[in-house]
Formats: sequence, structure tokens, C-alpha cells
Amino acid sequence: MGFAFYLGYIISVKRLGIDIETVFISTFIPFFAFMGVGLAASNVPSIDRAKGKAKPIFSYIDEKSDLDARKIDAGKASHVEEGRIEFKGVTFSYPSKKQPVLDGLDLEIPAGAKIALVGHSGCGKSTITNLLLRFYNVNSGQILIDGKDIDDYNVHFLRKESGFVM
Repeated sequence: MGFAFYLGYIISVKRLGIDIETVFISTFIPFFAFMGVGLAASNVPSIDRAKGKAKPIFSYIDEKSDLDARKIDAGKASHVEEGRIEFKGVTFSYPSKKQPVLDGLDLEIPAGAKIALVGHSGCGKSTITNLLLRFYNVNSGQILIDGKDIDDYNVHFLRKESGFVM
């Protein structure tokens, strides 16, 4: 950089008679501009890697769900009458895991009852809630609400009545 200023001084000030301030500014502007371009260009490999890693994430996000809460199916129930819940032989495993989280779960919850799901991490507490809110479908078995299969309820209204509106 010192050499650039020296050449600018020799050529511009001595030979052409340009003032030193103009030489200084005209030397600094390209220097900082190219320094910014160089810094930005150093991120190109990281940006390419990030784009490659983001593709599977966006394809997962764009995947069409069978349980779309925004879609209101007129042929399905839109209200829970009493709220009696039954799990009959429910088996469920998350799509990313082979081992079942729930394996033949039988559970009855009377209408209006307040319950607590207690257990160690990974025993299925959140999974039961996720199945009731229809974030997932069971692998086998049946979930009944007021004696009616949970598949017969509109996903939008199940989440709305639970207070979990999207």
C-alpha cells in the first residue's frame, strides 16, 4: 500500500501536478473496494455448502402433509361433544426412527378429566399429545374421541378446540 501511495505521489503530484488529497482519495477508494470484494468472495465456498445443506431441509418443508390443519374437510366432524378419549392398541414410531415410541398402548381418559402424563424422557408423553393433535397418524391401533375414530375429525377443528390453532 505504501508503494501504491509512493507511485501515486511520483506520477500524479510530481509529473501531472495533481494535489496530494486527490491522489490519496483515488488510491484509497479502489483499495477498499477490492478489499470488500475479496472478503465477500472468501464466503463463496461457505455459501455453496450452506445451499447444499439447505436443499433437503426445504424439500422436507415443501413435502405435502396428509394432516393439513388449514384444509377444512366438510365431510368430517367439526366438534368434540364430550371429550372422552380412548387409545386402543396404539403403536407409533416417528418416521425418522424404527423403534416404536408407543407399542400397543391402551388408555382411557374420561370426558372432563384432568390427567398428568408422567415418565422419563422418551417414554411417549409428548407423542400422545402429538397424536391427539393429529401431527402424526398412528402406525396401528385406534384413537377414539367420544367413540368416534380420530380420523373422522377435521384436523383444523381438533387443534382449534384444543387451543392449538395454527
